Formats: sequence, C-alpha cells, structure tokens
Amino acid sequence: MQSDTATVLEKKLGLLESNTFVSPELLALVSRVVRRQAEAQAEAQVSVPERGLLPPAEENLQGRPLLPRADFPVDRGQAGRLFEEFLALFEELAGNLGAAAQTVRQAIQAGELNLDAAFAALLAGDDAPFLAFAERTPDAPLTLHFLAQAALTPGVTAAAAQLAAHLDPDTTRMHGHCPVCGSLPLITTLTGKEGARQATCSFCRTAYRIRRLACPFCDHAEPKGTRAFSVKEIPGYRVEVCDSCKSYIKTTDFRELDLPSVPVLDDLESLPLDILAQDQGFKRPTLSAWGF
Repeated sequence: MQSDTATVLEKKLGLLESNTFVSPELLALVSRVVRRQAEAQAEAQVSVPERGLLPPAEENLQGRPLLPRADFPVDRGQAGRLFEEFLALFEELAGNLGAAAQTVRQAIQAGELNLDAAFAALLAGDDAPFLAFAERTPDAPLTLHFLAQAALTPGVTAAAAQLAAHLDPDTTRMHGHCPVCGSLPLITTLTGKEGARQATCSFCRTAYRIRRLACPFCDHAEPKGTRAFSVKEIPGYRVEVCDSCKSYIKTTDFRELDLPSVPVLDDLESLPLDILAQDQGFKRPTLSAWGF
C-alpha cells in the first residue's frame, strides 16, 4: 500500500512540473516537504484512545468527532526535528521566503518564538499567534504557519489513520466536517460510477464521504443557492459555491481522465480556481493544504 501511495505521489509531482500556474521555486519546496512528510508519517510515534474511550458510533454519525483536533497526540520530538528540517529548506531560498525563514530563526534563538506554543495553537485552530508573527514577515506572512503545519502533519495523519479505522468509509455523513477531528474539508472529489462525493479533511487529511449536493460548510442542501463552475484550462477540476454562506470548495473529478489524485497536491495544482472564486466574492473557510 505504501509503495502504491509513493508511486501515485511521484506521478503527481511529475505532472506538476509542467504546471505553469505553480512557480518552480514553490513546486521544488513543496516536493521536498511532501516527500519528507510521507516518510515521517510511517515513523511517527503516536497513540490514540481505545475505541471504548471514544464517542459511540451513533454520536459520531450525528456530528461529534472521534477526537477533537486540540486533543490529538503529538510526536513532539519528530515535529521539532521536521520544523528544523523545513526551516533549513526555507533558508536555502532567495527572496521573501528566505528572509522570512531568517526572521523565524532569529526569533527562536532570541527566545521570542516557542515551538511548543506554536504547535499547541495550530492544534487548537488558534490563528492569533500566527497572525501576530506575520507582522514580522509581511512579505511572506504565512511562513510560520506553513512550517508548524508541515512539521505536525505526519504525526497528525498517523493518528488520524488509527482513528479512522473505527469508521465505515462508505457511510455518507450528513455534515461536512471531519468525523475524525471535526475540522472543515480542504477539497472534495467525485469517485466511482455514481460519483460519490469524498471530502479530505483540512487538518488530519482523513477521507470521508459527504452528501453530493449539500454545502460542506453550512449544510445548505437546496439546489437553489448552490452551483459549480469550471475552466477548460484546468480539466478535472471545478469550484462549487454556496450563495447561502458565500463560501466555496474545489472538487476534482478525474473519473474519465487518466490523472493521479493526491488531494494536497490537487489543491496546489488548482490555485487559479481559488483566485477565480474569490474574485466573484466567495471565501474559502480553510487555508490551503500548504498554509496559505
């Protein structure tokens, strides 16, 4: 299974090399990070509560997550090492990202940035510390968030995989949030002959099935008020918008295309659709998979 996942990942990264919407510098950075994250997930040392200590299946189906994101276990040693590795990658870069990395490094050395506090804030979904630090890196304001998220993700996804083993992947959820951690979805995809809609969690990356026509953010399920659009330059992708809450989410549909799907990279590949949706007045309730 791991070898299959690695093959799909490498195929996707290869296709992204010809993507004119993503800068070579950003793609090179993301490629190194995502490959290291894949290795680190298998190495993460995390343990989750036993099934009997988690909410019962009935409550989970009603919308209660198995384990709120703030309570997720963390492999602190691994997260610290990965943060250092990824910070070093940023420091190799020229321009705004490299300068921002130097600011992060200086803040750590001066005792002005506590990684434990940053990790705890990210787990809790607290953006305040990251917004405050962004004032110190105005030309690359989300650098710290990127680093913290990238460092924590392998342990988080490892824990989520253990938790998701308790769920039926074929059950369609009546709410859009993640049944494992309660976070909002990052992206959705259509699968199978019937086009079942599968969401990917923005935090723990769990894949779970949701209603085909309902807004995953406000649960609006009436045909009037939800619609979709696409652009021919990005085949296999579309944007689904909700007039009720003025939000949008991107959806992949590769069922008739010979294209690999890696949700976090699908999100990157379709960046122009974010710009298009935002230009029309819709907002994205989550950051991208890469913290921006």
